[in-house]
Amino acid sequence: MFFHHIPDSQAIGAHRGARSLAPENTLPAIARAHHCGAHFLEIDVRLTADGHVVVFHDDTPARTTNIAASPLAARATHHIDTFTLAELQSLDAGSWFAATDPHGTVKTGEVAPQDAASFPSVIIPTLRQVLDFCREHAFPINVEIKDHAGRSGDSAITAAVLELVADTETRDLVLLSSFNHRYLTQAAVFDPDVPRAALIETAHPGNILDYLMFLDVAACHPDHHITPPDLARALLDDGLRVNLWTINDPDVARAYPPGAGIITDVPQRFV
Repeated sequence: MFFHHIPDSQAIGAHRGARSLAPENTLPAIARAHHCGAHFLEIDVRLTADGHVVVFHDDTPARTTNIAASPLAARATHHIDTFTLAELQSLDAGSWFAATDPHGTVKTGEVAPQDAASFPSVIIPTLRQVLDFCREHAFPINVEIKDHAGRSGDSAITAAVLELVADTETRDLVLLSSFNHRYLTQAAVFDPDVPRAALIETAHPGNILDYLMFLDVAACHPDHHITPPDLARALLDDGLRVNLWTINDPDVARAYPPGAGIITDVPQRFV
């Protein structure tokens, strides 16, 4: 199971891959997360119009692709689920990284010039491609299912993800998480042996422990801004795993109990 593959003390998760070293949620970012020694990978997944599961964070392709300069420019603000896989993979998902240097790592030289020059060839990967990488490298992976509520893929996304997990024989490496906690209860029915984590943002429920027990999750993944160290410690003491996002400062991480994991954009600075 996922937690058997990561350390009990401050496991380091690479947020959207090593997204400070390569374009987020792409195969280069995932490869760099593994190479730099992150204990696990965190990615986001969405359904396409033709039913494929792709690794992508935003609702639209505007921020992290070249769609504005492509033949699909008129649809730059359209939802990812209105594009086919072929359309999405026709886009350049990498050149924006060197152009905007979102984490300052091109300027500092943490990203080599030859690497930055290679990113325009990067495409949006499928979940199958990423799971194949994780199986080949025995790399634990936290798959965040993005919220499809009100969208055509709402009833299909959880089953589609778990079908790929089964097909790629990665059940032992996978942790599922979502802000849509209904997906977690669905996943428990489809495959109860794949562990689940509740993502929490803005505010914790007043009865947080009872709520997490009701969801029957193995872990809590809260925004660290709403989670003081004492609360993280209480959840750990009650037998839950805790992975805090998104912490990029090692000094902030040191304030938390050792059992709390850290999800970070800069895993190379933690391991």
